[in-house]
Amino acid sequence: MDSRPLKNGFTLVELVLVIALLGLFAVGVVTMTFNFKRSHLQVAAEKVRTDIEQARSLAMTKKGTTFGVFFNDSTDQYTVYQTAVTTPVADPLTKQNLIETFSKWSGVTLTGGNYTVEFNSLGSPTTGGGGSVQITDGTNTKTIIVTAVTGHVTVQ
Repeated sequence: MDSRPLKNGFTLVELVLVIALLGLFAVGVVTMTFNFKRSHLQVAAEKVRTDIEQARSLAMTKKGTTFGVFFNDSTDQYTVYQTAVTTPVADPLTKQNLIETFSKWSGVTLTGGNYTVEFNSLGSPTTGGGGSVQITDGTNTKTIIVTAVTGHVTVQ
């Protein structure tokens, strides 16, 4: 009879190699199946939605002051403003004027012309209610809709 102990199992090196190979495989699958262009479009659409909602919230918070968002098709940008387009509000993160240019999201552009939405102290649109703005990446399109009476903002 052999008195040597049996060695069952994996060595640490074997385990690390298997985990590394699985990681490489997972990275390959994700990069082959993920559509980065659609991701830029989705991020841009969500940013537009939250900025419109910010204008609405500011109008409800600062009673008697009109807040709105102006989308300029010719410059491919939008401005969140107080009272007039010439007085942009400060971005809560950067403290700079809240003027966004769509070129920051690779391949995303504004389509469908100019659009303005303004809100009153109840959060209801006084201008642009029931309207929408469209952005595209050349293949896919997202529509950001502002409901007429409530001012609710959705992305489709």
